[in-house]
Amino acid sequence: MSSSAEQAAGRRLLTFLREWDRGSVHVRRRMLRSFLSQNTGKTSPELELEFTQAASLFLSRITVWIRLTYMFGTCLNLQLKALGVFLSAAGSRQYLMEFLEVGGVLTLLEILGQKKTKEPDKAEALRLLYIISNSGRQYKELICESYGVRAVAECLAQSKSEETQRSATTLLESLSQGNPLFQQQVYKGLIALLACNSPKAQQLVLQTLRTVQSTVKAAHPGIVGPLLNLLRSLHLEVQYEVLELIAELQQTEVRTALLRSLVTLLKPSREGARKYKILQDPEMMKMTDSLPLFVQQAAAAKALRMLAQSSQTTSEDLIHLGVVHYLLYAMGNQEHADTQRQASLTLEHIVRSDPVVEEHVHRAMGPALFTSFMNNAELLYMNMDDVEADILLSNKVNISRELEEQKVSGVRPGCMRLLSRINTMSRLKSARGERGVQEDTALVKSRKSKPRVKEEEPSRPSPYHFFDDPAELRLFRSHLLAWYDQSKRELPWRTLAATERDVNIRTYAVWVSEVMLQQTQVATVVDYYNKWMKRWPTVQKLAEASLEEVNQMWSGLGYYSRGRRLHEGAQKVVSELGGQMPRSAETLLKQLPGVGRYTAGAISSIALGQVTGAVDGNVIRVLCRVRAIGADSTSPPVTEALWTIADMLVDPDRPADFNQALMELGATVCTPKSPVCAQCPVQTHCRAYRKVSLKQEKDTKTLLGRLDSAVPDIENCLSGSCNLCLSEGWDSELGVQNYPRKPLKKAPRVERTLTCVLQRQSDEGDVQYLLIQRPSKGLLAGMWELPSMLLEEGIPEKKHRGLLSAEVQRILGTSPDEESLQHLGEVVHIFSHIHQTYVVYSASVCVHADVEREPRTCWLTDSALQEAAVSTGVKKIMKLFYESTRELKNTKNKKRKQYSEPGKEKQAKHPRKRQERAPNGGPKQLSLSQFFTSKPAGS
Repeated sequence: MSSSAEQAAGRRLLTFLREWDRGSVHVRRRMLRSFLSQNTGKTSPELELEFTQAASLFLSRITVWIRLTYMFGTCLNLQLKALGVFLSAAGSRQYLMEFLEVGGVLTLLEILGQKKTKEPDKAEALRLLYIISNSGRQYKELICESYGVRAVAECLAQSKSEETQRSATTLLESLSQGNPLFQQQVYKGLIALLACNSPKAQQLVLQTLRTVQSTVKAAHPGIVGPLLNLLRSLHLEVQYEVLELIAELQQTEVRTALLRSLVTLLKPSREGARKYKILQDPEMMKMTDSLPLFVQQAAAAKALRMLAQSSQTTSEDLIHLGVVHYLLYAMGNQEHADTQRQASLTLEHIVRSDPVVEEHVHRAMGPALFTSFMNNAELLYMNMDDVEADILLSNKVNISRELEEQKVSGVRPGCMRLLSRINTMSRLKSARGERGVQEDTALVKSRKSKPRVKEEEPSRPSPYHFFDDPAELRLFRSHLLAWYDQSKRELPWRTLAATERDVNIRTYAVWVSEVMLQQTQVATVVDYYNKWMKRWPTVQKLAEASLEEVNQMWSGLGYYSRGRRLHEGAQKVVSELGGQMPRSAETLLKQLPGVGRYTAGAISSIALGQVTGAVDGNVIRVLCRVRAIGADSTSPPVTEALWTIADMLVDPDRPADFNQALMELGATVCTPKSPVCAQCPVQTHCRAYRKVSLKQEKDTKTLLGRLDSAVPDIENCLSGSCNLCLSEGWDSELGVQNYPRKPLKKAPRVERTLTCVLQRQSDEGDVQYLLIQRPSKGLLAGMWELPSMLLEEGIPEKKHRGLLSAEVQRILGTSPDEESLQHLGEVVHIFSHIHQTYVVYSASVCVHADVEREPRTCWLTDSALQEAAVSTGVKKIMKLFYESTRELKNTKNKKRKQYSEPGKEKQAKHPRKRQERAPNGGPKQLSLSQFFTSKPAGS
């Protein structure tokens, strides 16, 4: 019975397929409608049951037919819906693969690009692409690799159907999620779509862009122009989405560019304004030519008010950008009432929040207009006459000078003129607080006069410099981590540490990054780190490398002993630790060469999740300012105090993020010079910032004669002999930069070194250069250098050639002629502790001088020299050599040319003959017009 039923089902399937294959367009249309009505919403097993385990046969027929007829639109909508039944069926992975194998994605994208394709068909094709995109990351990548983002973006830009536009934006959002490889491509595609003409499409793109922006995090600089251009839109829903996106972009790196551009829009140029044909009457069109610019001007003023109200920091930044002048100008635009109203409301908020601005605006407006403005800013434009409008339009308000003075001194602008009258005596008084100048002078004299005796055992540091409140400790962690989650830089070692599951690889990767970052900027390290990890992704691979290869990879990064220690450590891990990286800060410190207390703490917290502090230069600066530690940061008491604070602060749940957040804060906000205190997430916990603020307020009140109990006292360490406090007195010009005070650096040692670029010609005709390997210990250990010798003081220049000749003789057993030694110049290279000047010569030796007496010598060609493990100093020397060689060749060619000039006298006597010879290959004389219009040789 079962067999006969299967046979009957098979016959029905064959009949169905035969009817499809032989049927006309009308027959197939009927069959598709029947298929859709009976099978929409079915699962993959149900479809297989319906088609006797051969549903793929019908799917392949639909796919073939759509590929043959999609350009003509024949039953296209029914075909796409039928494909959707297969692709959307639960458990349809087999159908999906079969569809993709025959180029299904390309077919759907080509359908979107056809001008004749109807809007419902485009929407259906986009729905199928959305189904494919949601099937997994590899399918998103397939669509993107097939130029899908471009096709969907063009479809969205050209479409007039809201259904199609919504489907396109939904697909683009899907392609951006969980697709890191092409996330930026989708993001940039959305930015390009901001220029489309449809208001509905603009609104949908902006909504999608907001969603994608939260995933991408780092904003692309190209978003600013197209985004602000949409403020010209006459559609309020588009302007609303623009304002929302502008607010969200304030947490990204385009914040400053956005603010600056918004301020600039308050004073628009009418040149190049887009003309919106709102009315057909030509006279009315002339009146509305500038309407989009004025709409943009009003919207910019509204956006600035929204941003200023959301953040006092933003309000201060806008004042720095000159927003007051531009707002006054916009208030004088009598051609557009909404611009006047929005600008007036924005300026009112800024004026009421800053007395300095109030003073300047009052002076610019005059008493009468300013009184009207303060009484009712929103309706000021209704009672404004032409004279008052001209006053606003011609204002020259500029607060930049006072702001610059504020930036230098850290004092509020309103107090700047008063505080500038403080003489040296009063500044000394404020620096010591309760102590007077006489006490300061006596203290200095007593320190100088008293002989240094054995110091008493230092007392325990005051609690003032530590965190003694658990609630403050929790808030500090919370504020810092919240800021880090929003502001952290995307760095390759951070990404690897967060995504790598193998603890051994993770620990190794963090170790490499921490060693590279010692004394080297992040921007420099990124490329070196990526190349290093690509070549030696594991500690075992690094251990197998030679020191020569490591030095070669490290070339140009500086502090070359770091690379050597990494190599030594990798070999130790493989040979002594069984290939397993240490698993704690203690074992890292003991077992890896070159790993100190900070490096061990950073690796163990970031890679292993150990709850331990990590105190580097950035963290030292942050903690010293937060806890007002002003003593020498390299002294033992300060060092121990900072490690105690760091271990106390580290978040037990997120030690890796917390330590990196503290370092990030020091690197980007709490910088050595010009710290951006206004952007600091832990500003309320910072004793240095509080001290600066209170001293400014107290000094201002004193000068104004208004000092009363409303000003709180400045908190100070009450311990009489605290070894963490400032030892030199407060400098009001430094502000928070009083902490920490660094000891004076020892001046670098000055050295001069004779160096020779020695070359020879090989049997193959290549020019080769002699290099000598440095000792395995000491400065630039194991690196290759040119023949060199330290130049002692007092040796005259006339003896340089003899010294170099003798050194080459010692190395090679033969020496160049002293006369052939050419002086090329001097190259300066600064090491951390040496100011090195290379006195550079060049010389040549015969090709037979190939018996080197020194074992660590080699001859390298130009190309091999580029890849060799040489220091930056050697690269500078070779650059000088190449430039000098080129100049010498040019000089010789010029002399040769001048020497041949007399021979041209004979040619000048027979110009006609030379013209006749020109077609046969000789030089052809150009006319004056031809000379100026002809292309130069070699172009």
